[in-house]
Amino acid sequence: MDKALELKISIDNGLSISRSEALQLLAQSELVKKLTRDWSDDPLFYVWRLIALSEIPFARHLEYTCRLIDRVFEKLATPFGFSLSGDEKYFLPCYNAMLVSAMCRLGQSRAENVLNGVEWITTYQPMERGLSVSIPKFNFDRFGGCFKRAPCYIGTAKSVFALFSYWEATGDAGVKEKLEQGKEYLLEHELVRRLSDGTPITRHIMDISFPESYHLNIVELIRFAGNASLLDDPRSQYAIRYLETKRRKSGWKTDFRYKSNGYTTFDDGRKPGDWVTYMINQALNGRSC
Repeated sequence: MDKALELKISIDNGLSISRSEALQLLAQSELVKKLTRDWSDDPLFYVWRLIALSEIPFARHLEYTCRLIDRVFEKLATPFGFSLSGDEKYFLPCYNAMLVSAMCRLGQSRAENVLNGVEWITTYQPMERGLSVSIPKFNFDRFGGCFKRAPCYIGTAKSVFALFSYWEATGDAGVKEKLEQGKEYLLEHELVRRLSDGTPITRHIMDISFPESYHLNIVELIRFAGNASLLDDPRSQYAIRYLETKRRKSGWKTDFRYKSNGYTTFDDGRKPGDWVTYMINQALNGRSC
């Protein structure tokens, strides 16, 4: 088991670990070495590497992570949230939300740039069907449309995750109403199913994969449901049963490997993975992960 996961498990079990002890463990982690050995001045690289590091306890204290946070704030932050182009041209709700979530995990929930991203979600992101969104200079049809008769489920779900991460980090009651709307929207879809015919909402939504990528997957959704205490709701049961059918004797195996500059899977996919198995088990057992 990688030292970074050992550290996470210890912290989740309530063990007191100092920063120096944690950094010693991270220095021995092959995963951390892989995540910090290269650099590319590319917005997607920033996104995927930041998300990966945000999943590792104490990674916020690594020099590499600090440099990455500064670069994201410098290159991708705008007055309205995070954009791949640093302006309206490539603003996508899903990427804004993923960066908000990652920044909250990295201790940046009170940063002005993060608050701008949260404000965009609470102001504009629909958490129901039938609401149109049109903002001058923004092109939401670039990749198939973020807001049509129904909002893109990927962007909606990731925006709900972002609000929850922000609320957990700050306790800001100002996002609660929108967050509750979002929870209900996801539960109406049984987390993963179309309202019209019960089929999976997107091509990759039933994939077993970690950490998150652009393609929303069931691991993200069940993790959110566990952290948000939604697993006792009957509408979560379909996703739970599906994951139970995919479990092998020693856990879950990654069955999708996203490919993008900077993206790094935590498990190799050749056998049940330590990381994805731990994340799913923690979620299903109702413990934060």
